Amino acid sequence: MSGGDLSAFQNLSDAKVAAYLDSRSADLGLPVPEACRDGVAENLALLRDQAALFAGLTDPDAPIETFAP
Repeated sequence: MSGGDLSAFQNLSDAKVAAYLDSRSADLGLPVPEACRDGVAENLALLRDQAALFAGLTDPDAPIETFAP
């Protein structure tokens, strides 16, 4: 999920957020220390939920901008 629209990020389950974290950090060569991994995954899940809330508050007919982490 590199690029993609916001709905692709919103549709990630918590388990997939954690898998996305692992994949994306490996792709970027920025390993997340094991002691921080759960917190980072939780923050990504919160970001996903906030994005869903924000998208729900905007005009439903407006085009959704591309999500690029």
